[in-house]
Amino acid sequence: MHTIHLTTADLTRVRVGPTLGPMAETLFSLTTLRGRGEEALFGAWRRRARRAPDVRFPVLGAIAPAVPPCFDMAVLAGPGGDFNEGGESFLASPRRAVEAELDFYAGRHGRVPAALAGLAGSSAARREVLSAVETYHRAAVGPHWDRVRAHLDAERVRRGMILLDRGVEGLLSGLHPAIRWTPPAVHITAPGPGGDFVLDGRGLLVVPSFFLRAPVVMYAADGPADPILIYPAALGADRAADVWTTGTSARALANLLGRTRATVLTAIADGVLTTGALARQIGITSAAVSQHTGVLREAGLITTRRHHGSVLHTLTPTGLDLLDRRRPPAP
Repeated sequence: MHTIHLTTADLTRVRVGPTLGPMAETLFSLTTLRGRGEEALFGAWRRRARRAPDVRFPVLGAIAPAVPPCFDMAVLAGPGGDFNEGGESFLASPRRAVEAELDFYAGRHGRVPAALAGLAGSSAARREVLSAVETYHRAAVGPHWDRVRAHLDAERVRRGMILLDRGVEGLLSGLHPAIRWTPPAVHITAPGPGGDFVLDGRGLLVVPSFFLRAPVVMYAADGPADPILIYPAALGADRAADVWTTGTSARALANLLGRTRATVLTAIADGVLTTGALARQIGITSAAVSQHTGVLREAGLITTRRHHGSVLHTLTPTGLDLLDRRRPPAP
């Protein structure tokens, strides 16, 4: 059991992030790849990933052994917008931080496997490990990353609406059955030894994960001052199936609607529901998004409504048929 203690100042600084980035999700996916649970969500992905020759690296098994804990490479990499950013952070990690993670790993497993043993003092060893993880990422996670990221962006929007409607209590009490909010503390039921975290006014970062299906508290082994609460993003079988499949050809859709408008429509289908989120996701202005959604609305492909000052867009049955999607993600 982990317990995170929040003061009044901490409660004013609770934030919801969209993702820790592709490096972290790639590392999280190693545990999902090894497991057999939630077949409806990850069965198709596991079968495809396990057939790829690029996932058979001993180092991957060392990072994510059958019995937790994993070697927390995600802590060393930190949040990153793309895989290379996380990789550079890992390579530049201070020796003291790497040694602390290896000591924590050895304390739980009895030893550090040979594939990880040289990471503290050898840049060549770090690059070799990073190369294996990057190759695995390209084979197993990279092809699906845009849709995984879109789902996590939509999850963040959904949690933001809960925060607006029900406050911090509504947010923290509804993240996951294994996360219990009893003011002024959050209790997380997780395997392994527990811990107590006192934030001292720094606030709490809450981040959804696509591949982790149980909540975890991520913190540096050499100084757990700023823990991150990671919880499983809501995910149904239909939505997971949409992530693993391609649907209508992106090129064909762009030829029909224009590249930007097709991107807007696909992003809405992937769960990016608000004008602001669409602007950030696509890299255009909110005014430009409004122009494109206006055309899509007139064509009967989307509907638009307001919710607490936000403009929400969802696909119509015609839009779903055009994209060959079953149904939009749950609002």
